Amino acid sequence: MAVHHVNENSAEMIKTARGQTKYLYRDEGGGGPSIMIRHWGPDTDIPVHSHPFNEMFYVLEGEVEIGDTLYTAGSCVFIEGGTPYGPTRAPKGVKVLRYAEAYQR
Repeated sequence: MAVHHVNENSAEMIKTARGQTKYLYRDEGGGGPSIMIRHWGPDTDIPVHSHPFNEMFYVLEGEVEIGDTLYTAGSCVFIEGGTPYGPTRAPKGVKVLRYAEAYQR
């Protein structure tokens, strides 16, 4: 079993379709898990959608609205694969740790 380590401060911040992302771990083969820090700004407006895999968000800073619920720093949200959720918004900006059981390109 392998051990992987990265410090957030050494991870490169890249522009992604919806904000900015620091990948802490991702399976380069495309079928394994990914762990990332996502930064979403006030223009974030992700429509209702679902993924075929489980995912988890942990709010590090700020707040994020998913559907009709507001999640603040310290909140952990687990979304079972196949479950529609959203819309997702971050009117004041948010920084979340996201874990997904499958890597998204």
